[in-house]
Amino acid sequence: MLVLILGLVLFLGVHFIRVVPPLRPALQSALGETPYKLAYTAASLIGFGLIIYGMMIAQPGGTLWAPPAWTRHLAFTLVPLGLILLVSAYAPGHIRHWVRHPMLAGVILWSGAHLLANGEVAATILFGSFFVWSTVTFISSWLRETPPPVVKGWGGDLTAIVLGVLAALVIMNLHMYLFGVAIIG
Repeated sequence: MLVLILGLVLFLGVHFIRVVPPLRPALQSALGETPYKLAYTAASLIGFGLIIYGMMIAQPGGTLWAPPAWTRHLAFTLVPLGLILLVSAYAPGHIRHWVRHPMLAGVILWSGAHLLANGEVAATILFGSFFVWSTVTFISSWLRETPPPVVKGWGGDLTAIVLGVLAALVIMNLHMYLFGVAIIG
């Protein structure tokens, strides 16, 4: 569990820098633009690797609660919506304008759905950490930034919906092989 927690602290810690507005420019100024980006990327990748390894070696069991069946059904709805939001962060459109930070909103839906549908200690730590981080970062960003401009047409939104749904279908079918948890079939 220690490896998982260390990975989360490292990964989410560097991603939390944006919540403290003067911190990022100060670090960029102290380190220089390129070294800052390299350190940020290295810390993120190491943290992500530790999260994956920490989940792989986490002891099975340690259940905090038995999630009701409806939480799995809710996850089947929220995760595809989260993936649509995630894609819309890269596809300028109305969704991005309305939500402002669709990637963070998508992580909120993804992690919240998984948090409700899993009762194991390791899963609670993983998804709870991502849920808290994304919620705090979303609120902070929403309060200090203006929405992106509205884009004419609906091409970006349609792209986000189609790619988000396709990604959800692929992940649902490969979930057992990727994460060791069967969600369909």
